[in-house]
Amino acid sequence: MSGKYDKLQQQFLCCYPVNKMAWSSVKLPLNWEDQQELIAATCGHPMNRRYPVRRSYLEAFLKQLMHLLRDQEDVHDDIYSSLCGPVADNKASTGSTSTYAYKHYLLEPGAHITLRESTSFVAEGTTGLCTWEAALALGDYLLQHRDLVRGKNIVELGAGAGLLGILLKLPALQLQVGQVLLTDGSEPCVQLMRENISLNFQDTPKEQMPKAEQLNWDAVGTFPWESHAETDLLMAADVIYDDSQFDALLGAMDYLYARRGCGLETLLASTVRNVDTLHKFMTQLGDYGYKVTPCANVSACASHFCRDHTAAVQIISIRR
Repeated sequence: MSGKYDKLQQQFLCCYPVNKMAWSSVKLPLNWEDQQELIAATCGHPMNRRYPVRRSYLEAFLKQLMHLLRDQEDVHDDIYSSLCGPVADNKASTGSTSTYAYKHYLLEPGAHITLRESTSFVAEGTTGLCTWEAALALGDYLLQHRDLVRGKNIVELGAGAGLLGILLKLPALQLQVGQVLLTDGSEPCVQLMRENISLNFQDTPKEQMPKAEQLNWDAVGTFPWESHAETDLLMAADVIYDDSQFDALLGAMDYLYARRGCGLETLLASTVRNVDTLHKFMTQLGDYGYKVTPCANVSACASHFCRDHTAAVQIISIRR
């Protein structure tokens, strides 16, 4: 395969917005072989056949493709048959229609992450069952600044579907981190993280995989920290959209910094939705005696992830 549809493939597999995809790479008219190649690279990709993207996304993609080919007499049968292809998790545990599907992040040759995620932003009382923009931005930042994580024992707060922890321990990326502990206050999130860890580390010894545990920020003192390595780096992505959680989050950070002293750093990534909420949190960080340093975002051309770079994400380093 020539690879001329590599960008579309990467975008399709991670469910990048259809209207923002690299359609300019499709040179019209598309002959029979080109159509076949494009479908094989996207809907027909082995990863999608085994762990399919959500149905509504597949249909939107094919609808856009057929719109592109509207002036052509011959449209390949594979395009139509893809509409009758696999559907993820036909039945949820409730017996209702599918509530989970998959995304695949192709990061570099030989390195990819597959995540099972909720098909809705809020499910089972939490927003953590799908991956948010700030996690992708922080993932890019860590891949560009590998020295920040090398040899470090890392804890993520509000880890959601588990993307960052899986990224850090993925053997193909060779980031050489220490222990990685993913935490979330939501029990369904912890269960989903464990499923995603199993999905991505099928041939990896257990001690080399990330761990996932439930941690409520307001009960941080009762967590069995002695069972885990001493924390060198805290991470969190998209956890400060709700100011009613600030006290609990800052209390959890305070506890961990008190245990570790000045040897602890936090990397926090936030999508800028409400400037006032963000400002309020920054003010409270200052009140708690933290020093905040802004971190530069990774440019679109250097990004490992297909993500919407028009969405403003702020990454900061927090120290004491």
